[in-house]
Amino acid sequence: MKYFVRLAILSLCVVFFFFFIGNWHIGEKCLAPCLENGKLHEGTISSIEKDKNGKLFAVVSFLEFEERKILITKLCRVKASRGPWKSLIFDDSDLEKPYFPDRNLPSPAVAFKLSDNGDFIPYTINRYLRDYQREGAQFLYGHYANKRGCILGDDMGLGKTIQVISFLAAVLHKKGTREDIENNMPEFLLRTVKKELKSNPKKTFLIVAPLSVLYNWKDELDTWGYFKVSVLHGSKKDDDLSRIKQGKCEVALTTYEILRLHLDEFNSVEWSAVIVDEAHRIKNPKAQITQTMKSLKCSVRIGLTGTILQNNMKELWCVMDWAVPGLLGTRVHFKKKFSDPVEHGQRHTATKRELATGRKAMVMLARKMSGWFLRRTKALISDQLPKKEDRMVYCSLTEFQKAVYQAVLETEDVSLVLQAGEPCNCNSGQKRKNCCYKVNAYGETIKSLRFSYLTILQKVANHAALLQTDNTSKQQEAHIKRVCSQVFSSFPDFVQLSKDAAFETISDPKYSGKMKVLQQLLNHFRKNKDKVLLFSFSTKLLDVLEQYCMASGLDYRRLDGNTKSEDRLRIVREFNSVQEINICLVSTMAGGLGLNFVGANVVILFDPTWNPANDLQAIDRYTLKIQTLILVVLFTVTVSDL
Repeated sequence: MKYFVRLAILSLCVVFFFFFIGNWHIGEKCLAPCLENGKLHEGTISSIEKDKNGKLFAVVSFLEFEERKILITKLCRVKASRGPWKSLIFDDSDLEKPYFPDRNLPSPAVAFKLSDNGDFIPYTINRYLRDYQREGAQFLYGHYANKRGCILGDDMGLGKTIQVISFLAAVLHKKGTREDIENNMPEFLLRTVKKELKSNPKKTFLIVAPLSVLYNWKDELDTWGYFKVSVLHGSKKDDDLSRIKQGKCEVALTTYEILRLHLDEFNSVEWSAVIVDEAHRIKNPKAQITQTMKSLKCSVRIGLTGTILQNNMKELWCVMDWAVPGLLGTRVHFKKKFSDPVEHGQRHTATKRELATGRKAMVMLARKMSGWFLRRTKALISDQLPKKEDRMVYCSLTEFQKAVYQAVLETEDVSLVLQAGEPCNCNSGQKRKNCCYKVNAYGETIKSLRFSYLTILQKVANHAALLQTDNTSKQQEAHIKRVCSQVFSSFPDFVQLSKDAAFETISDPKYSGKMKVLQQLLNHFRKNKDKVLLFSFSTKLLDVLEQYCMASGLDYRRLDGNTKSEDRLRIVREFNSVQEINICLVSTMAGGLGLNFVGANVVILFDPTWNPANDLQAIDRYTLKIQTLILVVLFTVTVSDL
C-alpha cells in the first residue's frame, strides 16, 4: 500500500489528508467527493465499472445527494475516527465546476471571449456549451454591456438557465477552479494564505423566478460554478438582504411574491441587472405583478420565456415594454400599427388587403424586435429529443354523465345563452341579449353565464362529482349550488351517496367516461411495467385521480403547487428509482423546471387546459431529458353523442 499527502484549500479550512488506494467492493462504505459542495461525504458503492480506456469508476450513492460516477482512485476509506479531515481537499481538477464525467464534451476546454475587456466564459463551462448557447450568452452580455434590456425567448429545453449562468460567470470573472474558492474567502483568510486582494467593483444580480423553480436555480448555480448566492425567501430573508447591501453576495434569488411585498427593500439595492424567469407572466399592464416589475429600479432587465405570445399580441407588447421601455411605442400606438393589422389578417373572413397588411405588419414587428429578442426552436437539438408517439384517445360519457349533461343543457340559463342572438320577443328588432334578456333572474350577464356554463359542462365531462359545492371556489359557490340544486334534483341517490361515501363515489369509474378509459390504460401500462406521468390542470380533479389510485391500491406519488420545494426532488428520485412506483400525478401548472422524470415513458394528459401552450410546456418541462425510451402522449378528450 502506498500513502501520500495532499495540501489544498476548501471553504474556510486548510487541512492535510492521507489518501488511501486499495481494493473496493460493491456495497462497501466509502468517502467520496460530492459534486454539490466539493466535500467528502459518506456513500455506498452501487457498482464498479471500467471505461473504454481501462479506468475504473465507482457509482456511489449518497444519502443526501444524487448518485455519482467517480474515479475509483478518488475514494477514501471510512475511518473509525471522524475528525475535521472529513472535509477534504482534492487536486485542482477535482475542484473544477462544472464536472460531468459521463458527458461527452461538445467543445474544446478553452475559454470563450465575450469582449476585449477581459470578460470570457471560463473553459470549465464553455467545454459543455453548444454554439447556440454561446450565442445566447453573447446576446445577454451585449445588452448588459450597453446597459439595456432584452428577452431570451428560446424554446424550453435549449438551456436558457445555462446561458444565463455562462453570462454571469463571465461578468463576475469566474474561473470555475480553485481560484474562485479562494476569492470567495473572507479577507482575513486571504491574508493568511498571502493571497492578493482583488479590487474588482462589486456586482450583484437579482434573479426573480416562480417559487416552484427558485431552488432549481440555486442548484444549477452551485453545479456550474462557485457563486456567492443568497435565496431571499423564508425566515432568513432580512439577514440575506443585509449581506447583499454589504456586497457579500453576487447572485440573489427571490420570487415574484416576495418582491411585490418588499419592493422598497429591493429598491434600496443597486442591482447590476434583474433577470426574470417565465417573463410571460408580465403580460397584463394592470396586474400587480407587472406594476411591481416596472417599479423595480434597474436599467438592465432581462426576461426569459419560451412563450412570449400566448393569447394575444397585447401580451407581447407588455413583456417587451417592461424589458425595453418604449421600443414598441405606447400601447395605443402598438395596437394601431401592429396588433390590429395582424389580428385582422388572421381572421378566416380576412380580405386580400387585410392579409397583405397583416403580413407587412408582422415583418415590421419582427424587424423592430430583432435586436432585442432572441428565439431559437427545438429544431436545433431535434436529433437529441425523445421520440414521441402522439395518440388521441376519445372517451364517451357514461350514461350517468349523459343524464347530468342533458340536465345542465335544459336549465333556464343555458336556454338564455343559446337564444341570445335571436330577435327579441318584444319586436324591437334587437337581439335578445341587447334588449329584454341582458341578464338572468339573478342579475348575471349573458357573457358571464356563457363562460360559467362552459366551465360547468367541462366539469361534468371530466367527473360529475366536481359539481358538488365542496369542490368549487367561494366565488362560484353560490352559482354552482343553484345549478346543482336544479341538475341533481333528478339524482338524489348520487347526492346522498356522495355525502355518505365520498371516497368510494368519486373513485368509481362508472361516474366518468374518462375514468373508465384511464382504468383500462393504467392496467395495460402496469402489465408492461411502464412508468406513467398523469397530468391534470384541475387540482380538484387531481384529488379525484388520487382517490382512484388509493382505492385501486396503486403505489403513486403526487406533485402539485402545494408540494414543498425540498420534497420535489425526493418525489422525482423515488419515482425514477423505485420500480413499484409507476404513477406520478402532476398538476399542469405546478411548475418544476429541472425536475427530470427520466424513469417515465408514458404521459397521460387527462385534463387539457384552455391554452395548449400550458400543456406542451408541462410535458416538455418533465420529459425533455428522456433519451432512450419512446414517449407515448395520450390526450383524453371527452366526446358526447347527445
